[in-house]
Amino acid sequence: MEIFRHRAVFVSLLVTIAVSGCALPAAGPRGSDIDLAATASLTPQSDESKKFVLLDVAARTQSGLAEPEAVSLSTSFGSTATRARPARLTFSRGDTVQATIFESQSGGLFVGDAGTRPGNFVQVPQQVVDAAGSIKIPYAGDIRVLGRTAESVQAEIEDKLASKAIQPQVFVSVVTQRGSEMSVLGEVNSASKIPLNPNGERVLDVISRAGGIKYPGYESYVTLQREGHAVRVPFDRLVRAPPENVFVQPGDVVYVSRDPRSYTVLGATGTQSRVPFPAERLVLSEAIGAGGGLVDTRANPEFVYLYRAEPRGFLERLGVDLTYFDASATFIPTIYRAKLHEPAALFAARDFEIRDKDVIYVADSDTVEVVKFFQLVSAITGPASQGASSAYSIYRVK
Repeated sequence: MEIFRHRAVFVSLLVTIAVSGCALPAAGPRGSDIDLAATASLTPQSDESKKFVLLDVAARTQSGLAEPEAVSLSTSFGSTATRARPARLTFSRGDTVQATIFESQSGGLFVGDAGTRPGNFVQVPQQVVDAAGSIKIPYAGDIRVLGRTAESVQAEIEDKLASKAIQPQVFVSVVTQRGSEMSVLGEVNSASKIPLNPNGERVLDVISRAGGIKYPGYESYVTLQREGHAVRVPFDRLVRAPPENVFVQPGDVVYVSRDPRSYTVLGATGTQSRVPFPAERLVLSEAIGAGGGLVDTRANPEFVYLYRAEPRGFLERLGVDLTYFDASATFIPTIYRAKLHEPAALFAARDFEIRDKDVIYVADSDTVEVVKFFQLVSAITGPASQGASSAYSIYRVK
């Protein structure tokens, strides 16, 4: 009987330890812990001593604010990148140039008697713009063309030939572009250097000329490199937001890369893993479903959280007080809470868009702590119970 008394004392000790606050194993922080630790909040509770913001999903979806864009081609490369018509192409070193000179009648400098040859023009042999940026025109000498438009070069040649030819008119064109090329590289079907159209071409135009992208748009990113500056944006943004589809310039490099977007699901869900985006747009309700949904025996639907870093300006427009954060911090750690136990909560979850690298965490229900405690007690006292039963049987035999 002494064994039973020891067992009762041991169980009492376990209960005392549990009641006194000894933490049992858990998949992550409890919902109440997160609520109490928020720096700023649109919910009643807040603690300004911590370093993240807590927002309700509904407060975000009902704000009417558009999704913030971290980077932008149109903003990064200035207003000239999006204007209706780009600057005219100019001559560059290595370009092959063709000059044609017209005279108003025969008997002039370039056009002989009417019967000697048809037409009233002469074509100067094609030339490559030399290292000095010049070409040679008979009787006009060296003509500097580097960085100039065809119209200005034509006017200079006509002016130099005015006293020698009969009402000369000159037409200068580019046969082969070298300095007016740009490159399209990466995950396209035909990477190459592309001579630009004088009428102007945008990023999607040159990607199309390179055979298009190899992978779905929602898995692809486009990097535009220009004069030592590079900006990377999702491919689908170029399609959704026309101002982002900026004009390219000579010397630009457009690089297409594949980077499948994903998010992470943790806590009381059917799976705890990194989940790839199945489509271009993904909302919170779909993301939870794709992650296995909430586990009935563990999850607390009142405490579903999404972790991400939000731009400071975006949170300020939402009305969040960021006084207690470093003023130089561009991005603020933010946790969104979805109270899925409320009947209308799924409407907000249906409108809340998931971003690349978001983390979704579902907290355990409070009852799970009790279940874990009794499982722990059972695991510890099970062998003792079996031993006591065996000892009692032996005692009876004696």
